[in-house]
Amino acid sequence: MKPIGMTAGEELDWVPTGVRQDMVRHQEKVRDAIRTNLADIVLDERIGVTDGSKIIQVPLTSYREYRIGFDHDQGENVGHVAKDGALGAGSAGESEAGKQGGSEPGCDVEETALSLEEIEEVIFEKLSLPHLDLSRHALGESNNSTEPDTLTRTGPRSQWNRRATLRTHLRRRASQGEPRFGVLIPEDLRYWLYHPAPNPEGGAVVLAMMDTSGSMGNFEKYLAKSFFYWTVAFLRKNYPHVELVFLAHDVRAREVDEETFFHRGASGGTVSSSVYRLALDVLEQRFRPEQFNAYAFHFTDGGNLTSDNGFAEECGNRLKERTNFFGYGEIHDTERSPSPLYQAFSADGTNVIVLRGKEDIFRALMKFFGPDTQEVTRAQSL
Repeated sequence: MKPIGMTAGEELDWVPTGVRQDMVRHQEKVRDAIRTNLADIVLDERIGVTDGSKIIQVPLTSYREYRIGFDHDQGENVGHVAKDGALGAGSAGESEAGKQGGSEPGCDVEETALSLEEIEEVIFEKLSLPHLDLSRHALGESNNSTEPDTLTRTGPRSQWNRRATLRTHLRRRASQGEPRFGVLIPEDLRYWLYHPAPNPEGGAVVLAMMDTSGSMGNFEKYLAKSFFYWTVAFLRKNYPHVELVFLAHDVRAREVDEETFFHRGASGGTVSSSVYRLALDVLEQRFRPEQFNAYAFHFTDGGNLTSDNGFAEECGNRLKERTNFFGYGEIHDTERSPSPLYQAFSADGTNVIVLRGKEDIFRALMKFFGPDTQEVTRAQSL
């Protein structure tokens, strides 16, 4: 892993030992600063419209080597080590100043510029898909099999099988009464046919479900979209072969593309059972349980149609049984109590969370993907 702040290909081997140690300490200090400011970084509204090359400023207390300082005022000190000539803790003037406006310089804080990729590296380092079963292999798209099992008459030159071509050519010549090598013709050529190899990460599909009803105001939409933005970024960085399905709903549910999912407006009423039924249909029709680990996450403001609560709970429980992990989140901008659907899911062990502010976005990521994710029942085969 390259040091934060260095371009690809740069190495530390040529750096003198002392300087190298300083650089390593600085890099760790940068990582600590990122961890300290994770919540602020995650809720940065500007990141949601990034093109992937965004540079983010992270507050970083400047790092300097400690050295011996001299008190020219002859104060009573106990030989403390100082930074840049400033007296260490314990100087006589410190206790006298108390909370009054002092004359001593403050701690130097600089804004360290880091790329979005470097920020993501630290944010995602402790996140993972829970209960991922690597024995469920979905077919990948890359032809990386080392054991091609069939031959074809057409293909790229790099896959030309000379031995099979020669055998075919000699058989053709022998059948014509000339059992010796002659001129190759297109009918003689044979090529290896490569089939997609099983994905070594295991097959996985993540269903992102979002309430787009009229009760979802700007605040609710921002938190829901922010959670899914960071979820998608995490999955694409750590699990490049994961399948993503975007489902939006009001009184009815529909599958949409990613662009529509993140920019769709809000209108209509709310029937949560519609999105759970659609999610079950998608899994049934396209993602076999023996090949795909399945995950589902639903974010809403909790304002479901009262008459739908019972059916929504039933469909949600079916979805929970069909997936490795089902996460449910409600967004409240007030201190009102969670909805009946939230309470029902919470009682039966579903992973639930309430978001009341921007800082809860990072808490939701850790809740659903962090190392302390609570145990849930593994997906059951249909």
